[in-house]
Amino acid sequence: MMEGMRDVSDMQRWPELRALGLLVALAGGAGSIGQAAEAVGLAQPNASRSLSNLERDLKVPLLKRSPRGTELTAEGQAVAEWAAQVIDAYSALNAGTRAIQEARAGTVRVCASLTVAEYLLPGYLATFTSAHPGVDVGLGVENSAAVVAEVRAQRCDLGLVESVSLPAGFPTAVIGRDRLLIAAAPTFPGRWTEPLSAEALAATPLLVREVGSGTREAIDTALAEFGGASVAGEYRSNSALKVAAATGVAPVVLSELALRDDVLSNRLVPLPVDDSLDLDRLLHALWSPKRRLSAGARALLEHMTSARG
Repeated sequence: MMEGMRDVSDMQRWPELRALGLLVALAGGAGSIGQAAEAVGLAQPNASRSLSNLERDLKVPLLKRSPRGTELTAEGQAVAEWAAQVIDAYSALNAGTRAIQEARAGTVRVCASLTVAEYLLPGYLATFTSAHPGVDVGLGVENSAAVVAEVRAQRCDLGLVESVSLPAGFPTAVIGRDRLLIAAAPTFPGRWTEPLSAEALAATPLLVREVGSGTREAIDTALAEFGGASVAGEYRSNSALKVAAATGVAPVVLSELALRDDVLSNRLVPLPVDDSLDLDRLLHALWSPKRRLSAGARALLEHMTSARG
């Protein structure tokens, strides 16, 4: 037998995958076979039959049935833990084959936070696609928290975020640097001329991005000692924030990348803050530790990291 070869001689006795999924769903908190069936996309009669067949094939009592519902036996709990490993392995198999298909097709799926997608990624993609004409890049735009969720669910190859904090255990690479600016309309009555301390800035109502965005996390982190940013208005759109700030209602907090054109045209004016207030941040790419990057995704990552200066 070849090294590493598995014994597949008893494949006909292997449990049905959906039956294992039902067991995992029951262990995960489904209160009835009906709920477990819904979780794996089975009709309840078929689910009950699958579980009965699983008990018969494994020759192990898996379920305790009572008027209150269906629970796992102690043996069923143990089998469910092993079943969860099988489900994870099968998910890895599917994700891996999808990655191979996409690599063969030259497709890279990228999910980027709004600031990165609007102001940083277009330049990277323009030079990347000219150097790699056979690689197609699909782009989704979300806030940083949603990007991390997409990466965690393996629905994209690379996530590009501006978050201060990054999920533990995920490989990352720096793709750029950024700084937050506080800016206001030239006519804003509360414009200050002396640099503001973190405490004074925390007491100033600001126009900010929504919770979950990297920009909001960065300003809240910088002002954490004083309870985070005071909110005059909250928007999911950089453009909406700049329009609101231009009316003079309140200063806005955004990336200097997002505010560059508005500052150059004097539509908005940067306001001074104390040097002790750290508004710098790194922009990161991250990807799932559960899958290998395709050749196209690796090429795009290398391109961004080498061009980030």
